[in-house]
Amino acid sequence: MSRRSTNRIIAGVVTLTLVAATAAVVVLGVRHASSESDPPAEMPPAQGLRPPSSEQSDTVATLCVAGDIVAHMPLVNEALSVGGGNDYDFTYLFEQARPYYEAADYTTACLETTFNGPPYSGFPQFCAPDALARDLKAVGFDLLSTVGNHSLDTYYDGLARTLDVLEQNGLDHVGTYRTQQERDTVKIVDIGGIKTAFLGYTYGTNGLPLGEHPYAVNVYATDYMEDSTEVDYEMIRRDLEAAKAQKPDCIAVYMHWGQEYSTTPSEQQTALADFLFENGATLVLGGHVHVPQPMELRALPDGRTGFLCYCLGNLISNQHDPYTNLTAAVNIELTKDGKTGAVTVSGCEYIPMYMMHADASNENRYRLLDIHKTMQAYENGDQSIIGPNNYENLKKGLNDLHAIMSPDEKLK
Repeated sequence: MSRRSTNRIIAGVVTLTLVAATAAVVVLGVRHASSESDPPAEMPPAQGLRPPSSEQSDTVATLCVAGDIVAHMPLVNEALSVGGGNDYDFTYLFEQARPYYEAADYTTACLETTFNGPPYSGFPQFCAPDALARDLKAVGFDLLSTVGNHSLDTYYDGLARTLDVLEQNGLDHVGTYRTQQERDTVKIVDIGGIKTAFLGYTYGTNGLPLGEHPYAVNVYATDYMEDSTEVDYEMIRRDLEAAKAQKPDCIAVYMHWGQEYSTTPSEQQTALADFLFENGATLVLGGHVHVPQPMELRALPDGRTGFLCYCLGNLISNQHDPYTNLTAAVNIELTKDGKTGAVTVSGCEYIPMYMMHADASNENRYRLLDIHKTMQAYENGDQSIIGPNNYENLKKGLNDLHAIMSPDEKLK
């Protein structure tokens, strides 16, 4: 049984208990009020009950984080052929990754497309079928960061409709907004009993100006129409203070940043990461550069542990540049101290993933592969998905992920 299912069961038991307790109080109150002269009824001694403990137990929850969803047209076209008729089916892409998304209490990724209806398009201005949002929810995603250089690909109307489509499919979102009020409202979600505030920022919008909607995209660079070198640290600090004022248990920040195709973070990325942690972030989740970058557990100023990944690379895409087919599902364990309420990252593990292109697959189909499971299946004689050449590609990809992200899949 998944932790998500277990939490729902526990929540149901707690709810029933509270309802029962409330009902008892009401009944007793009515009985007592009916006749002031009547003595209170004798309550039978409780059997096997202990006085409630003043100590609160720790809360442990899991957050799964995935990479960037880049909806190139070859993926969209194949999803139409799989769906049949006029429908699209993207769920098959995630068959091997889906168990990790569903097992976590909450799962997030970065969306690098808009949903603005047909005609659909890929690079340089992305617009994907609404079915992608439906299918992302179906395979276990809960929140998508919508802030990035492609947020305005179908302009403000497309940005607004994208948020409508996500909400219609039960998906939370952060980083882009339809109104100033939305932008000023802190997004807080429940991750297995841990209230988590989400913020999100991008370096720019591919030269498309915000114009009369300055609130629509959280751009952290004041010179976003030029070089994106001037960081508005004061704006970010104010946002973090506003988030802290809502008294969440922790803060997660999505960052769209860095130099494309570089496996090492830039000076701007490292400076921003340090600033975010120093100002209250527990989790810093990076995207944009299309290739993996390092991840680490970070010692926070107050003695807790945080998590940083500069970039998880592409989750799905049709790119062929080196490392663009490498990513991971990252399982982050969060623990809320029952006494102090402080949340720390108590564990972290990443599962190496490989984006298999159709022309390289024995199935002639795109698929996001769990590297370990696919290699094990091949070693056991199953060549339905990969042959000897791609077995070597997966082996190399695994070594590359260890070299880039972290040599240990379980971070210490």
